[in-house]
Amino acid sequence: MKKLMLISAIFFGIFISSASAHSKYYLDIDVNYFYGSLEPYGEWIEIGYDDYVWRPYKSDYNWRPYSDGRWEWTRNGWYWVSYEPFGWATYHYGRWYFDDYYGWVWMPDNVWAPAWVEWRYNDAYIGWAPLPPYARFNNRHGIYFSINWNSGHVYWNFVKYNHFISYDIRHHCVDRHYVKNIYTKTKYRTNYFDDNNRIVNGGISRRFIEDKVGRKLTTREISRTNNFDDFNSKDVRKRNSIIEYVPSEKAVKSSSFDKRKVVKGSSLKSLDSDKIVINRRDSNKDSGREISKGIDNSNNKRDVLNGAERKPERSTSSYEKNNRTIEKRKSDEKIKSERNLPKSEINKSNEKTNKRDLSTNEISKSSSKKSKPEISKRSSNENKREVKTSPKKSTSSRTKSKTEKTVKDKSRN
Repeated sequence: MKKLMLISAIFFGIFISSASAHSKYYLDIDVNYFYGSLEPYGEWIEIGYDDYVWRPYKSDYNWRPYSDGRWEWTRNGWYWVSYEPFGWATYHYGRWYFDDYYGWVWMPDNVWAPAWVEWRYNDAYIGWAPLPPYARFNNRHGIYFSINWNSGHVYWNFVKYNHFISYDIRHHCVDRHYVKNIYTKTKYRTNYFDDNNRIVNGGISRRFIEDKVGRKLTTREISRTNNFDDFNSKDVRKRNSIIEYVPSEKAVKSSSFDKRKVVKGSSLKSLDSDKIVINRRDSNKDSGREISKGIDNSNNKRDVLNGAERKPERSTSSYEKNNRTIEKRKSDEKIKSERNLPKSEINKSNEKTNKRDLSTNEISKSSSKKSKPEISKRSSNENKREVKTSPKKSTSSRTKSKTEKTVKDKSRN
């Protein structure tokens, strides 16, 4: 009986701890609050039944998310300090998506993070891009994708390392025409992990950035306020402190949103709504097939906490990858064609190969024939030398032969 009580107590404790750990990621913010608070800065578009996205008014052709602000290092990793009045929501909750028709749109979610981005880097440049609605956080594995996601070049901001911690980073971002060239020469990295019920955006490690910049970075503290004016003050670009706006319960309850102002649009054709895994309506939503991005996040926590960073590897360019795929296709097509060929054609191909072999044999024979006379010439020259070097006959033997001849001649006569 005591054993059963002990076992039940252990299981109950594990359940309570896991539930509390999971709830820490959700900051008890109602998704509906975003509708009224973001209305002055953009328009809500209905893309399906009870399904909305938000588009900022200021988004022009060159604008990208996570471009008007700066990066600061905190206990939660890399924190994006936004200079835009809607940044408290759109860069710490939800996901961004680029549509060919609507442009940049944002989808709400109630999970907070210092920033929701993915990273690329090499020895010269560092880049970041907003995570799509196919990405979600898992406390065991970090970021997971519901599809095989590869963000396009339009998603990425790149700067040189000496401008990465600049207070005016948008003026140092690489022009969009050169982003593709840099993108192909960089290494991919996502680095989110759980540290004592806190979501940490490790990104590229602090020590690696310090080595590139040439100075140590200050760890900033995040102070939270319920007063929106404190967050949206004019000195946000100059101040060293980080002030994060968190709406109070009273503000959430009193917020109102008139759905008649919603623009009725069409569904995003390039977006697969069935694979969206963020909590757009219900905080208990947990759907979608988990596909790893191919990053081992077990080492990410150790890298960030220890300040270590692996040296960037050279990523193969798209040109090299295309060449490899073309060569592979050619070899596969050749194998398939050989399998599908009838016997007669296979025999013809074998005859051709045999003819080639015969021609090579004939060439080798002709070369051997050409080498033979040289050998015979050498042997004849050697014989001549032997004849010349042979010893002369003695005079006594000559006289004997002469006398014998004369005797024979006399006998004949």
